[in-house]
Amino acid sequence: MKIKFFFFFLTAQILFAQNANEILKMVQTKFNSISSFSANFSQTVTDNQGKPISKDNGKFIYKRKNKFIADLRKSTIVSNGQSVWNFDKTNKKVVISTFFDDPTSFSIERFIFDYPALCRINYVKEESTEFEKVIRLIPKDELLDVSEIKIWINNSYLISKLEIVDLLDIRFSFRFTDILENPEISESRFNFYPPKGTKIIDLR
Repeated sequence: MKIKFFFFFLTAQILFAQNANEILKMVQTKFNSISSFSANFSQTVTDNQGKPISKDNGKFIYKRKNKFIADLRKSTIVSNGQSVWNFDKTNKKVVISTFFDDPTSFSIERFIFDYPALCRINYVKEESTEFEKVIRLIPKDELLDVSEIKIWINNSYLISKLEIVDLLDIRFSFRFTDILENPEISESRFNFYPPKGTKIIDLR
């Protein structure tokens, strides 16, 4: 009986692993088929005790090659794929940095194409529903500086939520709703021009 149970458990684990990789491939195919998307956007950061550190929401626009605009209540973050402008609306201050050096850089392409090769991928059955499938990425080593990544994928194979846990157990959650595929977006929108009177800190 124990042998049968072990065989069933092993088969289920293999099946879920296959499903996770198949789901990921569908997400990659979908992402390659679109050039941009826009969505309502919310973000939550919680500490290692599960207590909220910060919350914000607004509008998110993304275009291939790591171009994005996160226009939130407290801040606006703009990337043209090379530079990132992080504008603090309250203090009227903008910090400019290179894309790969900026901790606020939000590269969906990394999560879809780069990180999976560095992780073990599992299907999270207990958190999946008929509307969203959840996969978990566990880094194989410490190269990524995170302990876990979870991705919620809707029935159109678009990412509807990302959850990242860093090495200090700080949890970053990003939720996308009302997703619109392929909106027309001018390239000029991915450059930020600070309002008059803004303090500029250029770290490039």
